[in-house]
Amino acid sequence: MPKTLEKTRKAIAKKKGPIESLHQYSRDSKRLHRAQVRDEKLEKIAASRKKNDKPYLERATFFQEALRQNEGQPLQMDIIQELIKTFVHQHDEELHEIKKMRRPGRPASAKEDLLKAKVDKLQKEYQSGFRECLINFTMEDIWVANPRLSITSP
Repeated sequence: MPKTLEKTRKAIAKKKGPIESLHQYSRDSKRLHRAQVRDEKLEKIAASRKKNDKPYLERATFFQEALRQNEGQPLQMDIIQELIKTFVHQHDEELHEIKKMRRPGRPASAKEDLLKAKVDKLQKEYQSGFRECLINFTMEDIWVANPRLSITSP
């Protein structure tokens, strides 16, 4: 949470002189306005960053949960590939249900379009290599050398 507006407000309140000198076109009111605009811009940037990072966080939590179920031990390659396939096809049932509920001749709903785009994106990523934001779950050296990667605690 940006704090420039609070700091500016506090600095203006501590100034010497009459408080009545704060009018619409005063320097202090312009400082307050700039601080408020800056805070709003920073909040907007943080919200968009959070929105962009959400798919990567969902992916990380999915694989962390898989590691927790494996009691923090390294995974075999066939299990990893099965987990990736499960992750890629996790929205297929819901998409199929929405398609089945739609009457023939009706256009797709917004939710169906979003799910279809999500599934297509995951499919393309799976075909191109599904490497981004995944660590090597097979190497036992990583788990021994770096204890903070251990995911035994909930």
